[in-house]
Amino acid sequence: MTITAALHAGQARGFITATVMPASLTLGNAWSIRDLYVAPQHRRRGIARALLRHVIDDARAAGASRLSLQTEVGNAPALALYITAGFQPIHGLQLLSLTLTPGDHHDC
Repeated sequence: MTITAALHAGQARGFITATVMPASLTLGNAWSIRDLYVAPQHRRRGIARALLRHVIDDARAAGASRLSLQTEVGNAPALALYITAGFQPIHGLQLLSLTLTPGDHHDC
């Protein structure tokens, strides 16, 4: 996992995390942005764009075959940023989630 923080005068203004995963079909690796956060009082100043650019550049330099992310459908500012950066929706895939509750078991 990589973690990059945007700092100013010793204070964190935002951060981005990414994971590197094997991409077995291409015998390479793929990166996934797991979180991008900028403190509310520091938003709309280019911090998220700079953090995103940093991870894109790192993934490219590492030879990653793909960089992916997910965000909530209603998060218009994030969607606009990602689309401007060149990310595109993936059609034909379904995102599934399993909520894990203590004591609740699902058969496989």
